[in-house]
Amino acid sequence: MATVVVTLLVLGAGSSEAAGGHHRHHATSVRIPKDFLGVLSGRVPFDERDVAKISRIGIGTARIGMPWVSAQRKRGPFTWASSDPMVARLAKNGISALPTLAGTPPWVADKATMAPVFDQEAKDAWQTFVTAAVRRYRPGGTFWTPVPGGESPFHTLCGCNAPPAPITAWQIWNEPNLRKYFAPSPSPKLYGELVKLSSSAIKAVDSDATVVLAGLSDGGDPNKRGATPFLRGFYRVPGIKKSFDAVGIHPYARNVSNLRRAMTSFRKVMKRKRDARTSLWITEMGWGSGHPNRYGHNKGLRGQKRLLQKSMTVLAKKRKRWRVAHAYWFFWRDPPKSVGNLPCSFCTSAGLLKSNRRPKPAYRAFKSLATGSAEWRDRRWLTLAR
Repeated sequence: MATVVVTLLVLGAGSSEAAGGHHRHHATSVRIPKDFLGVLSGRVPFDERDVAKISRIGIGTARIGMPWVSAQRKRGPFTWASSDPMVARLAKNGISALPTLAGTPPWVADKATMAPVFDQEAKDAWQTFVTAAVRRYRPGGTFWTPVPGGESPFHTLCGCNAPPAPITAWQIWNEPNLRKYFAPSPSPKLYGELVKLSSSAIKAVDSDATVVLAGLSDGGDPNKRGATPFLRGFYRVPGIKKSFDAVGIHPYARNVSNLRRAMTSFRKVMKRKRDARTSLWITEMGWGSGHPNRYGHNKGLRGQKRLLQKSMTVLAKKRKRWRVAHAYWFFWRDPPKSVGNLPCSFCTSAGLLKSNRRPKPAYRAFKSLATGSAEWRDRRWLTLAR
């Protein structure tokens, strides 16, 4: 796997030289996989221009939604009209997709956020959906395989001769520790049951697939409950460690200190549960460029860039200790003003690009990191070179 060499030049306090007051720097190098950084599309799906630009700056992975409700609105056959174009668009540009499987259809439950574990019929229907999705997009799946006398659905859609980019990792649900995403209420036990059902279906079709737990939302605030208790309760589900390959986290912290606290507390739980070797995927992280408000996640244009730089510096240094495999930025591009009902206070400005595609300062910093050409100066200097 290609890597990026990261050199951290730490500016030591009180280390000025006697003759001229120059600072001494202590340089350490770490290696970061080229696919470490990823992005999310948000409420506005990636279009051709988005994906081409993402590919140009060296981003090799993108997290996408793959809702059950879109694939099977009614009881009966599946339709992939929603996910096929997105997977094809990414694959055409050499970008792998991390799909999040969620979204219960109305013929199964009253709410899309209702976990399909409340009766056997719902469980069977969920496993049927998961099985169908993996069969379609796995290595050698039907989406990548030529039909008799023709080309594959992928090549028909993309109109290209690009090699397939099969899906090899699957994320189970989104933020089940929050009431608005896991009905009737957050439950480590019920989520554990959903993970077991999903993993069984995935591995039966693709034994090499990576099963990624839903990202648990945690702001690292010591005065709030956070997601650590949920993770602790999840590990109490009998036999659960056999059903996943990676743990997910969404460290939506007000600052880098809280981000560090959230990551550290997660790793402590994993270590105590004898699961320290399992990787940790940051499947959402970010700050908004909007005017700062009482919620603490909008930082202004310069503040968004500054938090991106500081957080990535910490992740670069701690990547091996925390076993962080990926970090996905939330979002790639701001949604247009016409998009309503957004789930967070900073969702309108979390993008690296404005809705009209104009780059923000944070985009330039992210691009430099992705392409391996950044030189960042804050309390630490972060220099990246291939």
